[in-house]
Amino acid sequence: MLLLLLLIQMLVSAAFPTEEDKVPCDLRKVDISGGHYSLNEDEGTVEYSCPNGKFPYPGPTRKCLYNNLWENQNTKAVCKDVQCPSPVVFENGDYHPRGTSYVVGDVLQFECYGGFDLKGSEKRTCQENGKWSGKTTICDDHSGFCPNPGVPLGTRKDRTSYGIGDKVKYTCSSRLSMFGSKERECTEDKYWTGSEPSCRAWYTYDTAEEVSNMFSSTLTANVEVADPDKNPDAYEQRSIKVKKGDPMNIFIILDASKSVGNENFKTAKNSTITLIDKISTFEITPRYAIISYASKAIPIVSLSDKESLEAEDVIEKLKKFSYEAHADKGTNTRGALHAVYLMLISQEVKEKENFLKIRNVIVLMTDGKHNMGGDPGVEMEKIKSFLDIGEKDNELKRDEFLDVYVFGLGNGVDDNELNDLASKKDKEVHTFHLKNIDTMKNAFDTMIDETDALDMCGLNKEIPEKDIKGVEFTEIKLKEKIIEKFPWIVKIIILRGKSQETCKGTVLSKNFILTAAHCFELDDKPEEITIEAGGKSGLKVKDFYRHPLYKPEGKQDKHIRRSFDYDFALLELEEKLKFSAKTRPICIPCTKSSSWALRKKGEDIKCKEHEDILFKEELVKALFVAEEPNKNMEQKDVTIKMGAARDNCLQDARKLKEFENVTDIRDMVTDQFLCAGGTKPLVEPVTCKGDSGGPLIIEYKKRYIQVGVISWGTVNHCDKRGNRITTTTLPNHARDFHINVFPMLSWIKSVVKEDLVYLKDV
Repeated sequence: MLLLLLLIQMLVSAAFPTEEDKVPCDLRKVDISGGHYSLNEDEGTVEYSCPNGKFPYPGPTRKCLYNNLWENQNTKAVCKDVQCPSPVVFENGDYHPRGTSYVVGDVLQFECYGGFDLKGSEKRTCQENGKWSGKTTICDDHSGFCPNPGVPLGTRKDRTSYGIGDKVKYTCSSRLSMFGSKERECTEDKYWTGSEPSCRAWYTYDTAEEVSNMFSSTLTANVEVADPDKNPDAYEQRSIKVKKGDPMNIFIILDASKSVGNENFKTAKNSTITLIDKISTFEITPRYAIISYASKAIPIVSLSDKESLEAEDVIEKLKKFSYEAHADKGTNTRGALHAVYLMLISQEVKEKENFLKIRNVIVLMTDGKHNMGGDPGVEMEKIKSFLDIGEKDNELKRDEFLDVYVFGLGNGVDDNELNDLASKKDKEVHTFHLKNIDTMKNAFDTMIDETDALDMCGLNKEIPEKDIKGVEFTEIKLKEKIIEKFPWIVKIIILRGKSQETCKGTVLSKNFILTAAHCFELDDKPEEITIEAGGKSGLKVKDFYRHPLYKPEGKQDKHIRRSFDYDFALLELEEKLKFSAKTRPICIPCTKSSSWALRKKGEDIKCKEHEDILFKEELVKALFVAEEPNKNMEQKDVTIKMGAARDNCLQDARKLKEFENVTDIRDMVTDQFLCAGGTKPLVEPVTCKGDSGGPLIIEYKKRYIQVGVISWGTVNHCDKRGNRITTTTLPNHARDFHINVFPMLSWIKSVVKEDLVYLKDV
């Protein structure tokens, strides 16, 4: 009997590790060749990491089993080369090189047989994240009613006829999972249902830049303003198709299960705040619902809450929510979707007449497969049915009223589950698998549209500091990214015989550039002026307009040799600009677009309200964009001196020798001017000659609003080539003066009549 008790005690000890020995498995057995691992004592697992372009084999993690052995212990862990899916078949053409596998850096070259046109990418490169660059290559002879949908690399397609009602089915090669549609049907409008499939290995992931481009381009399409000049190709990646004024629900679901952890949950909350912040600048007012889930779903904000319509209130409630609110840390994804379902039922009761007009967006962020509550796909089907979305008479009805985006974070996700839950729509991406939660945060931080909302003012693409320093991109690529960071800046070139003058300006609309009048001489002609915008040069000017009260010699009786009052000019272009990531309009105050940027929504907003928001401090944070010879554009931070702080600007201007006979310095520095620069409390950068005409900008919650035009300064701390002098100290009286946009708005409105919508009191 004693022997039996001892044996039982030994078995229990071996099966259940004690607190003193949480991971009893031998750590010497889990070393990985070419990489390293981290230990999670609570989970009894190790997680492998490999260099870029490698993946851990046989898997990303290993678990300590109850027999004190690691799973797959007899298989040596090693970092192997990342492979991209190999072509299974390529229709109506050929590719080379032929091979059984393709690793990072390998390039495939495609060509079509005679009579077939090549669509997509002629060359594709295997990338570090296990995906091919470019787009699916298709050879099409246009004989089908619908275009050839193609065979994405790694997939098989079961048929080659593309008539109305024909269905094509896709499968993946072994050990690959599918994102997108397994079956697509040719419709009467010559489109294919569903979304293009892609086959992925478990280690394939989407980069922050890919997510930023694909997701944000769909998100900003919430503002769908009719414009005959818009390029129809720009709609390719759009998926949230909500027109301005349409009612809209946005559900954001956050995974708070055990594997997420408190720090990652905080990152997820911050990512959500960034996302809400972006959405709140668009010309829609959605109703938000935020749901956190583990074993149970906890609504942080419900659709019925009064705060659900106010982005700032939603953010405040989210900030206060704690990860510890979940006592049990399972992963009940179905429970979270059931919370969405219940909110929709409640909304339908209250808004029965308009309920089916409401468009719905669900954003689900998860780091793992569900482990309780049942199949979440069942709940998603209930939601679709309740919204009256589904197949009717062999046609998918009301599909545009629901978009489901699923973000899988890390190695623990089930790609098939992600794909089953996400929407599948033609030329759209709704499923994302990211390396970790930080990738999602980086994607949301840099997120901006590429498509339909390009005419929204004051947008740009942020660039991480490491990229600006040239770590991430080639010199040419970096230059392109810099242009995307400052897409509203243009260079103005004025030819005068064999010499030329350069100034800066800003894109006000597709037809007009805003700049300074002093850039031009009285006899300059439009044909002598060209514009460089978005990296494209030689854009022609149809006409230019100086402010009628700009008279540089008008104050010589007051001993002012040259006056800069009303130093404002507008250039009208011969051809409309085509907005893109590299060419966007700036916001100016007291327009409807800038009202949205400032979060002032309503028909009775006054211009004074804009002024109060932008100039509410005595020292207002602002910026200008400098560009020195052979250098990229860069942001220079300054402060606008308002109120009593502006008095020091007048005193510094008075110190100039050329103003020693001016009785009242306010004749030179009139109320039209905003003042920046100075050496107290901090030394601020000053402008150089080539910066003239450029904008003085206030950034307001990721939107850029021009409040001034660079006009003149008290010192020239730049050399003859336009480089800032760094060898000597900036004089204490260094100040820059910028024409204030507010007093010029009525004149702008008289010239730019059609392109901008102004507030009623302009």
